[in-house]
Amino acid sequence: MSRTSGGAAEAPIRDPAKTPRSGLIGSVVLLCALLLPAPLFAEDSRLDAAIGKALFERPWVPAPSSTRANDGLGPLFDARSCSACHPGGAGRGAAALDAEGRPDGLGMVLSLFRADGAGDPVYGHRLETMTLPGVPAEGTFAVAVENGRRIPRVEAPGYGPLDAATHVSLRTAPDLRGRGKLERVDDAAILALEDLDDRNKDGVRGRARRLAHAEGGSTVGRFGWKASHANLASQASEAFALDLGLSTPLRMEPWGDCTQAQAACRSAPHGRDGEGEPEISDAIVQRIVAYLRGLKAPASEPDRRGAKLFAATGCAACHRPALPMRGGGKVALYTDVLLHEMGEGLADPAGVPGAGAGEWRTAPLAGLSGALARGTGLLHDGRAADVAEAVRWHGGEASGARARFEALGARERRALLDYVSSL
Repeated sequence: MSRTSGGAAEAPIRDPAKTPRSGLIGSVVLLCALLLPAPLFAEDSRLDAAIGKALFERPWVPAPSSTRANDGLGPLFDARSCSACHPGGAGRGAAALDAEGRPDGLGMVLSLFRADGAGDPVYGHRLETMTLPGVPAEGTFAVAVENGRRIPRVEAPGYGPLDAATHVSLRTAPDLRGRGKLERVDDAAILALEDLDDRNKDGVRGRARRLAHAEGGSTVGRFGWKASHANLASQASEAFALDLGLSTPLRMEPWGDCTQAQAACRSAPHGRDGEGEPEISDAIVQRIVAYLRGLKAPASEPDRRGAKLFAATGCAACHRPALPMRGGGKVALYTDVLLHEMGEGLADPAGVPGAGAGEWRTAPLAGLSGALARGTGLLHDGRAADVAEAVRWHGGEASGARARFEALGARERRALLDYVSSL
């Protein structure tokens, strides 16, 4: 993927499906996704998952294209495919920085938000670093490291400075493997883990993020760094809108994250088949969801000594090894999906409605060994190179667990670190 000096990607209006190999595969995949009815049940067929995998990996192209079903990319975007930010079969995105502090690869983005939950009035919810020809680029960002913290700054802003009330925070693309099974954990099972009054006096409270429905009632958030999504379809639709600039039935804006202040972006060609139709149909979204639901979390070798230390230090109070699923069985991801106050060291510049600045959903640890092997960095912004460094950033409700970790003898500490690093 090439970029211009201003950070924009060169994106010629060309359909890669015209090449013999990609054309055949792309046409078959999209034909199946469009013609077969969307899956109706949680247990999707192998065909649905296979089509979803191909869609997850395929690069989307700008409109207009000869194959209308696979166009509509942008006009502003951060990647051309889902797998670009989630490599290795939907793994964690890269968070490395080059010598000048710029992202070295895809997988880390700059989130823009205000205290009321809105995005920047000009730039929206995300600083997209790529653009199509004829649409001004939003700019790029670089990261300074001060006392271990990652402090982002916008470079060459294409539409002027951010609004004074806009906050910025880094986010890395999370590992998606095995996470789909969280949809099969009942709200009641998650709510039972809340301890708002710290009844057991361990310093760990935790609360579920309740996502309100327009028609009344709420659902517990399970996905995203701040538990902002209740299901995979919602999470995937946000990724289509912000990362790829593609509309879905849940996010109908064909211009993605472009605001009214970005006139060229709003008026650029879009990939809709008809007025009122999204660029990405529900059939395509559901097949990507089927693929994600079918992914298994990487297996790890059980280590009884490490598991005992994990529980004794209090790590398992939040990183619960398993949660019960409807109909039996457990999902072993090492999370309670609750929001926990993690202290000033990990806090965003501000909170948003439903989640405070220092509140984070307990990040699943399953698959952490792969992230360490690839050097993607840990925590929401990739600042920690290893488990020990990540633990030392834990504050707030995790202060007790951190203190017990630091009090361990050298051999026990190594055993615990080896256990967590193997997950």
